[in-house]
Amino acid sequence: MHIAVITATESQIPQPVHGKNLARLARECFANQQILTIDFKDVKTITQGFFQELFFPLITEFGADYLKSKLIVINLSDTNKIQMQSAFKNLDDYFDKLSAINHQGCDEEIYTMNQTWLIKAREIARENPVLTELVQGITDDAMRTALGHLSLEDIQFIARSNWLCFTPRFSSQFLMNINKEQPPIVEAMLGLTGSIC
Repeated sequence: MHIAVITATESQIPQPVHGKNLARLARECFANQQILTIDFKDVKTITQGFFQELFFPLITEFGADYLKSKLIVINLSDTNKIQMQSAFKNLDDYFDKLSAINHQGCDEEIYTMNQTWLIKAREIARENPVLTELVQGITDDAMRTALGHLSLEDIQFIARSNWLCFTPRFSSQFLMNINKEQPPIVEAMLGLTGSIC
């Protein structure tokens, strides 16, 4: 996929919101296993926030090695290269903003559990939807599809809800009889039925 920044943003000076929008397009591209080329032709000036909102979430979500293999940047002027390097050096404001978002009164343990579960659910849904049912008990096809399309921002938004995003796959009777069951039987029952009654 090829994205011309000047066309996609319709702006002579792309702003942070444009970087965030391009990051969403990049996620869709990566979800389809496509290489993405971001073309800065005719872009005279870019804000530091644009680079931060475009690249930092993608690095966090996919990792630098993955981006090196899937993301190509072309026609970046010397001035904009300096601006990009400056954006990578001036991280305090960016991380302060993220920190403020992450501490809006949500329970850190619930946030961590939700985020971990949602990231794993998205990963499995993208790679092998059948395993989404077996491993996580998600039997609804629409839910599996929706999970596979979540962005990191979506996941963080849901994770901060202060409500757990998943329910146990076993009954109270199972918990009361936990010592009577052997682990291999438990694993087999969960794998075959998706729940333990």
